[in-house]
Amino acid sequence: MDKAFFNKLLDNKVREFYSGEPDFMLLSKFKGIIRDTDYFDFIIESHNGGLFYKQSLHIYSYSANREFNNIEFVNRVLKNEYGDMYEGLLSFGQDLFGNQFCFDTANHNRIVVFNSETGKREDMAADFMEWLDTLYRHFGYYIGLSLINEWHAKHDFAFQQRLFPKLPFVSSNDFRTGNLQVVDFPLYLKSYVAVARQVHHLPDGTTVKIVFGKP
Repeated sequence: MDKAFFNKLLDNKVREFYSGEPDFMLLSKFKGIIRDTDYFDFIIESHNGGLFYKQSLHIYSYSANREFNNIEFVNRVLKNEYGDMYEGLLSFGQDLFGNQFCFDTANHNRIVVFNSETGKREDMAADFMEWLDTLYRHFGYYIGLSLINEWHAKHDFAFQQRLFPKLPFVSSNDFRTGNLQVVDFPLYLKSYVAVARQVHHLPDGTTVKIVFGKP
């Protein structure tokens, strides 16, 4: 696709959220790992990532002023929590529920979505522009704008929070607001990983009794 959705994302940035000035040494470090000029163009043109479409999409920044928005810190948490499940991945953002959009550094930096609740990954795109095209073609699924609008109508949603299920998605498949609550970073990841450790190795459709605690 052309840069139409690229520019539309920029237009729908949450202006109340400030990502901080980019740390160019950190940018340089990651440019040595992620060789995708369109992605780094987006980081610069978006003024260091941030929140988009009413906080439903979060692109991590290259500054240390807020841990939940710092790409280096977030990836450190993901590696510590998920271990081998997260091997070879580098997350650059997340969806409304805290599923991670990642460069697969072991597979030519293809972009995958890492399901935080199951620990499984799904191929999305060959590069950043193709990833944007996938978001555009499956806008409702990946952006969830109607759901975030419904949530905002009745509830608060702080910048460091994601929507988290009261009953795991993997068992309930219930994405309605009645099954959702807001949970702060990094607690939603720590809560998801408790489920992921139980199900990530199982084939889809396997019946399993999930033991989990409240976030």
